[in-house]
Amino acid sequence: MQTTDFLVHINETLNTPTLESIENDIRQSKGVVSAGHRSDKPHLVQVVYDSDTTRMFEIVEEVRHHGLHAQAVGL
Repeated sequence: MQTTDFLVHINETLNTPTLESIENDIRQSKGVVSAGHRSDKPHLVQVVYDSDTTRMFEIVEEVRHHGLHAQAVGL
C-alpha cells in the first residue's frame, strides 16, 4: 500500500452535518484510508488514500457528484 494525502477544496459553504456526510461518502470510496476537516477550515477536507488502488481525481469526482464545485490541492 502506498498512501498519499491531499486536500479537497469545496467552493460552497456547507453546514457541519452536510460536510460530515460528504466525508463519510469519501471514506466509503475504494482505497480511501481517512477523510476529515478542521472546524476552522470547513472548505478543506484532507484525504489519505492508497494510490495503488485509486486516484486523486476519482475522489474529487465523488465530491462533485454531490453537486459541489471541488478541486484537489496538493500537500
